[in-house]
Amino acid sequence: MMDLDVAVVGAGFSGLLALHLLREQGLRVHAFDAAGNVGGTWWWHAYPGSHLDTPGEHYQYRVDERLYRDWGWSERHPAGYEVQRWFRFAADRLDLRRSLSLRTRVTSAHPDGGSWRLETAPGGPVRARELVVCPGRRPVEPAVDTSAFAGLVVRTAAWPEDGHDLSGRRVGIVGTTPATVQLVPWIVDRVASLLVLGDEAVDVVRRDNPVYGWQEREDYRARYADPVPAAPVVADRAAMRARTDDPRLVPDGPPGTATLDDGYLEAFARDHVILAALADLARVGPAGPEMADGAVHELDVLVVSDAFDAGPPRLAGIADGAGRHVVVARPDRLPYLDLPEQVTAVVDAIVGSTVR
Repeated sequence: MMDLDVAVVGAGFSGLLALHLLREQGLRVHAFDAAGNVGGTWWWHAYPGSHLDTPGEHYQYRVDERLYRDWGWSERHPAGYEVQRWFRFAADRLDLRRSLSLRTRVTSAHPDGGSWRLETAPGGPVRARELVVCPGRRPVEPAVDTSAFAGLVVRTAAWPEDGHDLSGRRVGIVGTTPATVQLVPWIVDRVASLLVLGDEAVDVVRRDNPVYGWQEREDYRARYADPVPAAPVVADRAAMRARTDDPRLVPDGPPGTATLDDGYLEAFARDHVILAALADLARVGPAGPEMADGAVHELDVLVVSDAFDAGPPRLAGIADGAGRHVVVARPDRLPYLDLPEQVTAVVDAIVGSTVR
């Protein structure tokens, strides 16, 4: 049985940071993740068009200046694949992989005689004095039964890194989440037809995403000690209306925080793109969505666009108890500020209570 001071569940932004900081304190630490590589949410959400909505510099760890000096982003808002490369670079540079088990799921964790007993698959039992759980936000798929569909069903929250070939295929997307906003412009030129079953209009702002050359990279490296703050972008409804003639694509009510897009609104002006109301869906049949008016949209691929649960994290199989620490982004905070603060507080608490 593996015997640890601390077991960390998750190898995304928070899990890797916790693993590094705890190991720096001389503790016996090991992290476990079901994913095939580091990166957490970014490993699972490898769909085309996945991007950061904040500048890349805010997503970097500030625990070691070498991580900042030896890395350069290619654009202001990096694509998901580049964010994954950043995590792999950080894991390798900090030598975290020797304390990390990938493709290993923690199936249960419960208090056991003053410590924690974890069951992992594969790998077997693990004992740890403290448990740090970094689950990320659990994806929540729309309440649509797709089991009768004869074609391929894929989820944006389980999109493999090597992707799905959508070229020349009839594709439908269920739900209008940020993933939909990012995905649509990147596949619209590849597919034979595109149907979006929208549950609501969403606020978007066109992404201003300049490519970084050597000068821009040197400029942001010089800001290591004092990064430029990044605040959420609020939608400009007038600007949205100027980009589309379809009023269904512009929300009503006060403008909210926007998702950055790469031509989402403009895509719906294409002849092979259809926007339909999810509320008008009667069922998903073998051929595709069957609407209340009798129309059937024949598809080859149905994409389920996952949203993120804004409530308390659901920790399947992981009990509550003394010595359990949960790190998850809070809805009212900026993740790039919130998560490092939470991880640092957890590390301080563990170091103050753990007998080495």
